[in-house]
Amino acid sequence: MHRYYAITPILFLVLFVGYSLAEEKALSLNYQKTSLENGLKVIMVEHHELPTVAVELLVRAGSAHDLPGREGLAHLVSSTLLEGTTRRTSQGISEEIDFIGGTLRTDCDYDSTSITATSLKRDLPTILDLITDVARHPSFPPEELERQRDKATTAILRERDDKAAIARRHFHEMLYAGHPYDHPPLGTLEGVKTVTREEVLEFHKRHYLPGNSILVVVGDIEPGPTLEELRRSFGDLSGEVQSQPAPPALLPQTGQRIRLIDKPDLTQTEIRIGHLGIDRASPEYFPLLLLNRILGVGPTSRLYTRLRAERGLTYSVRSQFDARKQKGPFVISTYTKNETTLETLQLLLEELKRLKKEGITSEELQGAKAYFAGHFPLNIETPAQIASQLLEQEFYGLPEGYLENYIKNIQAVTLQEVNSAAARFLDPNNILIVLVSKAEEVLEKVKTLGEVELKGL
Repeated sequence: MHRYYAITPILFLVLFVGYSLAEEKALSLNYQKTSLENGLKVIMVEHHELPTVAVELLVRAGSAHDLPGREGLAHLVSSTLLEGTTRRTSQGISEEIDFIGGTLRTDCDYDSTSITATSLKRDLPTILDLITDVARHPSFPPEELERQRDKATTAILRERDDKAAIARRHFHEMLYAGHPYDHPPLGTLEGVKTVTREEVLEFHKRHYLPGNSILVVVGDIEPGPTLEELRRSFGDLSGEVQSQPAPPALLPQTGQRIRLIDKPDLTQTEIRIGHLGIDRASPEYFPLLLLNRILGVGPTSRLYTRLRAERGLTYSVRSQFDARKQKGPFVISTYTKNETTLETLQLLLEELKRLKKEGITSEELQGAKAYFAGHFPLNIETPAQIASQLLEQEFYGLPEGYLENYIKNIQAVTLQEVNSAAARFLDPNNILIVLVSKAEEVLEKVKTLGEVELKGL
């Protein structure tokens, strides 16, 4: 048995049974898609298990659409949407959603912004009216905008005490230098500080348009009457989507770069290692999903087994392919004592090289397939989960029936495909290494791996 395969026979049997049951149970979401006359894409799903509904509006505008020098603009727009409209005050919005026992929130990511609401079936008209109002008629009250600016500024400043946040920021800054992905959705101190209310208003006017949005309604609904309600709410919304300049090309990392951020109070080193990964629509998505599970997700993964179980170097290690509209990062995240930083780095690089060269075993692949086959149905149980998954399918241009065929696609991946993906996409010789640590304790040791760029907070 391969030395990294740590699933016990009993656990494998449990996973295999779950895998087989998931294989036999056909998934059918029975969703309906249409578009309103103004270009708004609409997806509806009848889900009658409980008398609840979820509504999510996705706008194709996230932090990657921030103006240069205004990093945090998209986040300020999204966070202020609920702070007042031409019809409602911030308090009025809050009281209205609380009165029906529903939820209403916004979220800004790299590529998109979403407004999500849930409620009982009987209150669907209320949450539709609320989403319509905050999406179409936000007033961006100056005092509320300043309050959201202060909150964002405080959150960014707090990150200076969070070694994981520091590592994440520097990793993205190095990987995406000169690209819109080079800063987090929250923004930067200087960017958040300089955004004007006029720029907030213009960003909303430019991006929050029917042809730039997708609306999903899932729950105890009747599609016909629901579609008529959507036409009344959004049908008269107009505005032509303007073309966006193409982002700069993403260039792969060449050679090894090491950056050490000096934080003298640390007794542990925060570590990030990685390079460019894939976009979400990549045909390699499923092979790499399985590969990543085997490499660095969960207590049976290779990295956890090697670093935690065998060496006791860390309590946590994880790898991830963060697939986005464009190529997201492949990154390994962990931490260790300052004195074991070099040993940990050497083991991480060693494991990547071994996986790239030797690939995985059929037993590992079967275990990873069993995991996803057993766990994927848990991600599409509630109306809110279904809405989120369908939005992902539509937003990234994934094939129709993608969710229904998810387990089938997992099952179809071959050992050769995974090993081929490992050989082509893992690149330990061309890699970024970011360390947040007490420099005087780790710098000289890490220099044995190569030249180190030393930076302050």
